[in-house]
Amino acid sequence: MSYNNSGTNRTAQRDLSPSVGARFIAPAPPPQIAAYRFINTGILDAALNMAIDEAILIHHLKGEAPPTLRVFRWSQPSISLGRFQSVEREIELDICQQRGVALVRRPTGGRAVYHRDEFTYSIVISKRYGVPSGIIAAYTYLAQGLLAALRLLEVQAEISDERVNKHPSAACFASSTQADLTSGGFKLVGSAQMWKEDALLQQGSLPLDNRAAEFFDMLRYPNTAARQEALRLYCQKMTPLHTLKPTASWDDVAQAFQSGFSSFFERTFEPGELSSSEWELAYQLAREKYSNNP
Repeated sequence: MSYNNSGTNRTAQRDLSPSVGARFIAPAPPPQIAAYRFINTGILDAALNMAIDEAILIHHLKGEAPPTLRVFRWSQPSISLGRFQSVEREIELDICQQRGVALVRRPTGGRAVYHRDEFTYSIVISKRYGVPSGIIAAYTYLAQGLLAALRLLEVQAEISDERVNKHPSAACFASSTQADLTSGGFKLVGSAQMWKEDALLQQGSLPLDNRAAEFFDMLRYPNTAARQEALRLYCQKMTPLHTLKPTASWDDVAQAFQSGFSSFFERTFEPGELSSSEWELAYQLAREKYSNNP
């Protein structure tokens, strides 16, 4: 079934009424559109996790998949690298191999993320569903779903007002940008995007526990003192969810994300599955692209 039905939709609007303050209003969906999709793909290896996101994006562009929110886990501790990061300059490959940590390059940009005791999500959607043009505008728009999810977890957060550092750390959570959410000044959720034609893939991570010390052992620094200083600064800038909500489980976060995004879009993200075509393409991409990188 094709999900690329015709029809008009109302683009995202900002209500500036003084009585209620500025807020985003989700777009009205095109008529007769199939339900938005929520997928929990469970525990998979690093290459297949990245391949699935790209496969969903390709199918969405062809009108063969609806807007999709996916949550997933990793079969082993993994480091995902931003699309343009240098492995040789920034990662201690020998230590990763000794510790059984997988490396994979994301299709999105951003910095390195350590996937252990964290929650990973991705969303695929396009302009025809109301997402505004421009990276910052799209981040700000989708952040409303993230903020709604965190509120359901009784965590108050806000969009970071920091700008991109000219000399960023290799680690994603070492600094905040307008793509990120903070709570009390501490970075809580990091996200990165890629656009393909009029559709986007956004991937993000919410650390549940602090694994910074072991993560920084696998990042390349000129000496131990530099590594320890970078780790100290990192821990001053980020906080894991369990610092704010100690009892929240991975499943609790998954439910909050499904409900939070549904609330913002005013469209239920219905539980679903990948199509056979999406699985087929994902396995192909995992073999030919993501298993051989970074």
